[in-house]
Amino acid sequence: MTITIARARRDDAFACAALRLRSDLEEGHPNRAGFVTEYADDFLSAFDEVPTWIATRSDGTVVGIVQCALVHRMPTLARGAKPWLYVAFVFVVPDERGAGLGERMLRTVDAWADARGVERMLLNTRPKARPLYERLGFGAPEERHMHRDAPFAATKEQR
Repeated sequence: MTITIARARRDDAFACAALRLRSDLEEGHPNRAGFVTEYADDFLSAFDEVPTWIATRSDGTVVGIVQCALVHRMPTLARGAKPWLYVAFVFVVPDERGAGLGERMLRTVDAWADARGVERMLLNTRPKARPLYERLGFGAPEERHMHRDAPFAATKEQR
């Protein structure tokens, strides 16, 4: 069966929500009532800020998704303004894994990003997906990159 990769449309909100639900359940997270509607609503409200691609079988079944955030970096004296792309979510349904669909989706995103002048892509990965990303040229971030999981206010309360 043929699989097509294309930018998601607004009417794909519930299909994208269903893939997120499948991914979260696969990771062992408990389901909660209303999640699919909550996700679809948020997908629609953030539609312009969260470029999303879906992989769809010729029968209309959505079997993969990539969601990103394009970040605009302001210019400095050392470089011009350069956007970068955060790859926030990649998921392929289990029965399509291992056939190169994840790579095809990421190459599609890469072409889109390249056309917009993106020079850096960043993502978080699960250990089992690491070989795919390494094959596509991703590596460990520079030592100067750091992250935090909570806002400053939460950290202050923990002191």
